Amino acid sequence: MTEINDLLERVETPRVDAAADVARGRLALRRRHRFQVSGAALTVAALAAFGVAAQNASGASGAANPSYTGRTTPSTQSSAGSSPVTAPNHPPRAIDNRESHLPRPLTDPTSQQTIRHYHDVLAEHLDPGGDHLLLLAENEQGGGGSFGTKLDWRQGGLLEIVVGTRWAAAGGFYGLEEVGMTPTTYEGHPARVSTRGDDLVVSVRHADGTVVTLIASTSFGNNGTSTATLGLTHQQLLAAAADPRLRLPYYLR
Repeated sequence: MTEINDLLERVETPRVDAAADVARGRLALRRRHRFQVSGAALTVAALAAFGVAAQNASGASGAANPSYTGRTTPSTQSSAGSSPVTAPNHPPRAIDNRESHLPRPLTDPTSQQTIRHYHDVLAEHLDPGGDHLLLLAENEQGGGGSFGTKLDWRQGGLLEIVVGTRWAAAGGFYGLEEVGMTPTTYEGHPARVSTRGDDLVVSVRHADGTVVTLIASTSFGNNGTSTATLGLTHQQLLAAAADPRLRLPYYLR
């Protein structure tokens, strides 16, 4: 035991400086605080960056079709787990396809389209080869709620169409009394055919009340031209006049 004590007395142990130990402890504590604060700041910055990125992504997806206050934008495809956005349930609004009840000028483009439509329907029945029925200057005429045009037939003759809501002879506008229009029927529809003169005239009343009159003549009086023969019959004209596609322009109905 005495030897051990002598040995311990000979070992030199460093002297402990209490003040230095306190200073080192305080330094370590400050470093630990700075590390914790830095870590918290980095966490806040990362969360803020993530929030900005998410907001930008959401804004980019809706930039092409922004929503405004008071307007609900319907979605054609909803995301999984989300409810589709629906438009307000308003009652349907009636739409007047005629646009206006006022008479249109004869130069109205819709009138020109109607005349071309008449030509195409008549050609389908009377001139499927496209050799005899010409539009010329797309002549327009009308009056008393009727509408029609004169078409060249066989380079000099005339095929006139009158579309209205009453028998053309009764109106007197086209002066058909002299051709002797006689009542008849065509496929269950009331009809009339001419019985006098060289012109062929027919009228057919459609189920909706539309009356289509066709006048075929070997002479085109306005142009001073004529053709030798018509090559048409009352029956052919009746079939063409009965076509339900022949109607008044929408603004005259």
